[in-house]
Amino acid sequence: MLLILLWILLLGIPLVVYLGLPLRFRGRSMPEIDAAESDIQRLYRERERSYSALADLDEDYEVGKLSDEDYQTLRAQLLEETAAVVTQIDSSGVISVEEEIERYRRTKDKS
Repeated sequence: MLLILLWILLLGIPLVVYLGLPLRFRGRSMPEIDAAESDIQRLYRERERSYSALADLDEDYEVGKLSDEDYQTLRAQLLEETAAVVTQIDSSGVISVEEEIERYRRTKDKS
């Protein structure tokens, strides 16, 4: 009987404490990310999605999945959206969207 009580004290109590700690600290939240930083990260993700969409659109056109008229319309819309995002990221707005797309396409081809 003494041996069982000793095992409970040596192993049982630390085990209960170890398993109970996450429940005790569950209500505490992680440190919040600065709102401006999360907006910039969102803009960077949106920019990468736009570049990827433009690259995919170009590939679809080169393969022949899109007509010339559809391609021009969709490309113009995507370029406007991409330019708006890039302008938001870069306050000066001097970035050439076409150069950014080409740089993204080159890095995509290398990987």
